[in-house]
Amino acid sequence: MRRFGVLLLLLLPALAQHEGHAPPKAGERAFLSAMIAHHEGALEMARYALEKAKDRQVRAWAEAVLKAQEKEIALMRSWLPGLGGLDQGAYGAMRQEMAGMLKRLKEAQDPDRAFVEGMLLHHKEAVEMALEALTSAKDRRVLDLARDIALTQTKEMHAFRLWLLR
Repeated sequence: MRRFGVLLLLLLPALAQHEGHAPPKAGERAFLSAMIAHHEGALEMARYALEKAKDRQVRAWAEAVLKAQEKEIALMRSWLPGLGGLDQGAYGAMRQEMAGMLKRLKEAQDPDRAFVEGMLLHHKEAVEMALEALTSAKDRRVLDLARDIALTQTKEMHAFRLWLLR
């Protein structure tokens, strides 16, 4: 009987979403879960860049990614228990996508350029996710985080493009 209750609790949010009645904060939970996986992918890319990159600016960006995104991961993880916990589907799908980005970085001939190009695309995806959250989230913390991600990463994208044009 207890197994049935646990199974029912796990299935209710999915059933509600299927019926068009998502549970409160389901969007925030999915956004945070996917963004945690997305940030973890950035951390892996940054660590690799710190091992291989030679350009001072690229190394500085990698260090900045580590500092900022580790902090944001901790913050997002602290909010998830109140929103129903990690959304394994959103998290897992994004982890898989991040593995592909890291693989492309590791296969590149020029690790400096590959990191900047990879982070440009990585940030673009984060900004798109953040903009979606800005149009649908109801949790003020999530709205503020989404705004901060969109603003910070858009600014970094500009710097990446300038570096690539040099």
